[in-house]
Amino acid sequence: MFLYNALYAVALVLMLPFEYFKRPRSLRRRWLSQRCGNLPSVDPGCWKSKDAPVVWLHAVSVGEVISAIPLVKKILQEITPNVVVSTVTDTGQAVARERLHDSVRLIYIPFDLPHTVRRAVEHLKPDIFIAMETELWPEVFHVMHQHNTPVVVLNGRISSNSYKGYRKIRFFMKDVLSMVTLFGMQNEVYAERIIGIGADEGRVKVIGNLKYDITTPTVVPAWAGQLAGPVVVAGSTHEGEEEVVLAAFKRLREQFAGLTLVLAPRHPQRFDEAERLIRRVGLRCFRRSMFTGELPPTDVVLLDGVGELAAVYGTGQVAVVGGSFVPKGGHNLLEPASWGVPIVCGTHMDNFPMTEDFIRQGAAVSVTADGLCDALGRLLGDNALCQRMGGVARGLYARNSGALARCVEEIALVLAGG
Repeated sequence: MFLYNALYAVALVLMLPFEYFKRPRSLRRRWLSQRCGNLPSVDPGCWKSKDAPVVWLHAVSVGEVISAIPLVKKILQEITPNVVVSTVTDTGQAVARERLHDSVRLIYIPFDLPHTVRRAVEHLKPDIFIAMETELWPEVFHVMHQHNTPVVVLNGRISSNSYKGYRKIRFFMKDVLSMVTLFGMQNEVYAERIIGIGADEGRVKVIGNLKYDITTPTVVPAWAGQLAGPVVVAGSTHEGEEEVVLAAFKRLREQFAGLTLVLAPRHPQRFDEAERLIRRVGLRCFRRSMFTGELPPTDVVLLDGVGELAAVYGTGQVAVVGGSFVPKGGHNLLEPASWGVPIVCGTHMDNFPMTEDFIRQGAAVSVTADGLCDALGRLLGDNALCQRMGGVARGLYARNSGALARCVEEIALVLAGG
């Protein structure tokens, strides 16, 4: 721990000016103060219930925060009203504030040094510390251990690259992991990896993936219900992917009469660019934001809004998952799966390891950009195949849900000393 703290302190000195000045002026003082462990705004005397336990949950960034939101809400409903949520990134803070409002105490996690962590722990006096996914903070774990505060890792995952790195310092990781009461891992592979880097096998459980417990819409939007003929929904596309999707779509329209594409770029600032691309290849484009009650004849509907894609997947015969034909790590294939829609993705789905299960069991196919047209053509031309793949996708989604309830149960058990 002494060596780790020394190396961390050196790195912090080098990085602190950059991290401080990259933030808006209005945020700098609060960020630095909280990262130094100064948390006067979370005086324990201000807890909503002095008789209820204090749960501190840490989610480093946006992805972890989004996964944790349903869990935080369940904790508030079923365990305690006293919840602290910490993040590292400003975007993670923003998402947590937007979705949780004032129901939790929102802070930046202190720098992983003894005095900063100890100062925060003495302010908060948590009864349990929950780290989401792979957030392994040696000094936080150490200080919690010194204060007899149980540490729990939930929705745990260890990527293959992280596993290789951790294996090289297993002598250190074994000591760090010995301070954790429970590892709730997403699947058997991650469970084996955490044991492989030093976790006590008796403290490791496969609880499931909280991302499977996302709340998905059950009704498609009114405008989408007007789409006639087969529909392909290409969701969360990035720069370089619209061209691939549009090229495949143009070829498929010669084979499938009335075929419509719903195209949803990932980032709002690219909506205008996407429209220009659509018109440049000679296709009619209708922007969703222009809908006033009747959908005009069109080739492509440009979904130029935020928050509707999950519902629109319900109109598709096939879903194309963006961020996977360029190296962006892919996006959420669970939303189309919840509708029972077969999935086509590229080869870059690193952010969603469960994709391998979908492919192996026949709920999704992975292709290169050159193979997209043929893959879509096979699905659009074979309704029985679409129904079979969609049924498997929905079944995988259903069977893998329930992680949220298991996480809440484990938290309650740890708090009860079980």
